Amino acid sequence: MLIIPWNRDRSADWSLLFFLISIAVAWPQQAQAIVQSRVLLFDGSIIVGDIVSYGNDAVTLNTSFNRELSIEASLIKDIEAPAEDLSIATLMLKDGRKVEAAPFIVTSGVLALSDGEIVKLSDVDKLNPEPWEMGQGYAWKGLASVALTVARGNTDADQLDLGVNTQFDSTRDRITLRASAERDTAIVSVPSASGDGSFERVSKPSADNWRIIGKYDYYLKDLTKHYLGVNASVEADKFTDIRLRSYIGPYYGRKLFNGSWGKLDGELGFVRVDTDFYTADDTEYYGANWNFTGESMVLGGDSRLYLTHVGILNISDGNSVILDTTLGLGFPFFFGLEAAAELSIDYDGAAAAGKDAVDQSYNLRVGYSW
Repeated sequence: MLIIPWNRDRSADWSLLFFLISIAVAWPQQAQAIVQSRVLLFDGSIIVGDIVSYGNDAVTLNTSFNRELSIEASLIKDIEAPAEDLSIATLMLKDGRKVEAAPFIVTSGVLALSDGEIVKLSDVDKLNPEPWEMGQGYAWKGLASVALTVARGNTDADQLDLGVNTQFDSTRDRITLRASAERDTAIVSVPSASGDGSFERVSKPSADNWRIIGKYDYYLKDLTKHYLGVNASVEADKFTDIRLRSYIGPYYGRKLFNGSWGKLDGELGFVRVDTDFYTADDTEYYGANWNFTGESMVLGGDSRLYLTHVGILNISDGNSVILDTTLGLGFPFFFGLEAAAELSIDYDGAAAAGKDAVDQSYNLRVGYSW
């Protein structure tokens, strides 16, 4: 028990009381500061921070100067993790085994498991893996966004652009769904039907299109970077004379890059394309198909650069090619909200007569990610 004498000089008593309160407030912060992990590199450098994750042969730390500092495992000599931080660490090794290390301490590039076995840090695939990473269910992530513009004055226009991009990941397969819809109208002045020379304001559509893309990927056994898949798409665009265009076909895919800086998937296959036009002659053909999908955190600040590209080349007509490319920059707000600036360029080498082959658009989106 601490007894504080109450003297006549109450100013001194208040000073003592405030001093004790300041110690009580500062103590948890000091205690927290000394329970962070220490990472010693082979060049002698020491980095202090909280271990966020381990994967792709790199340790990710939350430090005072970088929230997601990635350090390659080949550079790490020792890791000292406090008991309060990783007292029992669950590890998934590259040979598929699930093991435990208590505590998680690396010495000269090796660590001891709870059963006494010694393994190299480079043999560890994941630290504290999620259930789906151990073959239990799927990890679901996605982004639903909207771009809405209402302009009145010298220019009257309404623009609505909706988009959904979602993905289900497991250790054996992956399901991807992308959908978008755009509906733009412009309010213009036209001569009145009364014939008295006056004008009236009417609303006319300036864009009316939608698209749905679905993909299924199956990872090849013992070749996690390689997979087989099938993709299908359905779309319509009134202002390019496309009543309905669809394609479906298989492909071979590979994870070209998958590191701490970002990832990029590439796919090559063939599809059957069927297009029903409003006025032009309908077409159907077989084409070579390639896809690129990637994203990168290279700009930092929790922002991400992302890319989707779809290409189709008509095998019987080398001049007929379809290229759909979207490049965007997204950055988080709060509560899962994300803002993004996008550039989309679509090229249709088999566009209907009188229609432009190139469509490009710039969008500012706000969405919710999970």
